[in-house]
Amino acid sequence: MIQPLRTLHRRVFVALVFVLPGLLVAGLEARRPSVTSNVRVGQVPGSAHLVRKSDALWQKHAMQTEFYDDAKRPGEIQVALHPALELNEPDLLFYWSAVQPAGNSVPAAAQLLGPFVAGKAFALPSNIDRTGYLVLFSAAHQTVFDTAKVEKLP
Repeated sequence: MIQPLRTLHRRVFVALVFVLPGLLVAGLEARRPSVTSNVRVGQVPGSAHLVRKSDALWQKHAMQTEFYDDAKRPGEIQVALHPALELNEPDLLFYWSAVQPAGNSVPAAAQLLGPFVAGKAFALPSNIDRTGYLVLFSAAHQTVFDTAKVEKLP
């Protein structure tokens, strides 16, 4: 009587060896995709020259904001942020918006520049009016972390 139950028990555990890792992989594949951006992010090129530098753009945090123009890419403006203190907010995303964010949401027309990394250069979209808002958004908390109003850029 107990032998058939042991056999069944052994077969179930052998099947679980294959089913559980499969479920884990399927769950990882089905989760929400990570945010990707098609805009270039990297170091400030050596051929770029500083157009504008400001320490007082951001509303809530002290960050030095530098805007660069690259002679090799005419018309493209790059922005690099250097926070005074490390930003400990999880999953910060960097956006450009033509309109000011209302409340804790990013405007629908805002363009993702990429995941925020201090000191990295983000290329502003070329199809924009050069007046708008830089927005740091915490994807983990679903809130606007900070905003900066940018006046007319060259």
